[in-house]
Amino acid sequence: MADLTFSELQQKMQLEKEQKQGVKYPFRTAEDIYNKFKKLDSGWSVSFPEDDIQVIKDKIYYKAVAVARRESDGIEQKAVGWAREEDVPVFHTQKGDVKQMQDPQWTGAVGSYARKYALQGLFAIGGEDVDEHPVDENQEQGQSNQQQQPTQQTQQPNQVKYIDNIQYQEILKTVEEFATVKGAPFDTVANFVLNKYQIQDFHQVPVDGYNVVMEYLNTQFQKVYQKQGV
Repeated sequence: MADLTFSELQQKMQLEKEQKQGVKYPFRTAEDIYNKFKKLDSGWSVSFPEDDIQVIKDKIYYKAVAVARRESDGIEQKAVGWAREEDVPVFHTQKGDVKQMQDPQWTGAVGSYARKYALQGLFAIGGEDVDEHPVDENQEQGQSNQQQQPTQQTQQPNQVKYIDNIQYQEILKTVEEFATVKGAPFDTVANFVLNKYQIQDFHQVPVDGYNVVMEYLNTQFQKVYQKQGV
């Protein structure tokens, strides 16, 4: 069995989107990424031990945490993906409205979408998903040509003081509001901001970085308003 470094594993995990039957645009899924991982003799394992569902402003969000662990020494790397659970899509037919799938199936699909983002962040796969809903044109030009690697947590808990839960909720609410104004999915904006500051979760924002993140989001608000002539 190979014993790859995490950087070597990321290089081997690059995966292009594919055009699939019945769909007009190319895409990749969590299953596509995981299937590619299983084919590698890497010496690493991947799990999702910290999936969570959160309610923010009466909306439901699925948070997935992907963890890669090297079997030889226990080194771990983590990345977070977000997806918002909307109402189940409805088909309007001559016989009446029909849900695209049952509610439990839809929740599972949303969870799979969050896991896809987590895996993409973990393995630094592509940057074009963010480009579909650009947040900051200058920033994304830089990101499209480099891989974002998740940071490994090596600091002791007492070395850095992180934001409290109230500040955490404020950041999520601001991201939600900005996504609404921008007309972009919450998960796209959230994952973009996480990548921008190279963190895996907004809980990892240091106390002295709270104002930096909020100022960035507020600046993006102003850019959108200016474009819209508000």
